[in-house]
Amino acid sequence: MGLLICRKNWGRMKKFLVLAVIVSLGAFLPAGAQVLKGKAVGEISTTAPKDSISIKVQKNFVLDEGIVLKKGYVLTGKMVDITAPEQWHHNASFTFIPTYYTDLNNTKHDITKEIKGTYRQKMKPDFKHSEISVGNLMFSPAYIEDTKKIIHGETKEVWDDYANRSTPWGKGTQIDIKPNEVIYFNF
Repeated sequence: MGLLICRKNWGRMKKFLVLAVIVSLGAFLPAGAQVLKGKAVGEISTTAPKDSISIKVQKNFVLDEGIVLKKGYVLTGKMVDITAPEQWHHNASFTFIPTYYTDLNNTKHDITKEIKGTYRQKMKPDFKHSEISVGNLMFSPAYIEDTKKIIHGETKEVWDDYANRSTPWGKGTQIDIKPNEVIYFNF
């Protein structure tokens, strides 16, 4: 009898825990945040920031009341609030403030209101440091490169790279986006 009561309570408790997790995760989501997907028109970099950057919109997007960006529009603006990478794998970041957009007819439309979009980091696969193992054999591009560096006496550089990448206190990375590379912003 006692086991039956415990099973009933356990089922209720599981439902309560699942509901509590869902509600708590919802509290961390930004309210009303929209994601703009675009392609970089030129190079975008935090190591050598430009005064003006342009993004070609990839999906229709409502930037603000009365400003609807359609696929193919080019959004141009300023890079501000640029932060350098820091310890504990804090990557570089920046804010994008659009100043005007160009429609499909090549007509320029000014944006008078200051609207800020923050660069949204995306996970990039790390092919250089990946490895393939078959039985006792292992192949890794980084292993071969590191072996060459050690042979040439560059042991400190190999260790610094490994420690930076593999330890929690390692330094973050700069943002270097090539032309036509996909980029995302949270507005």
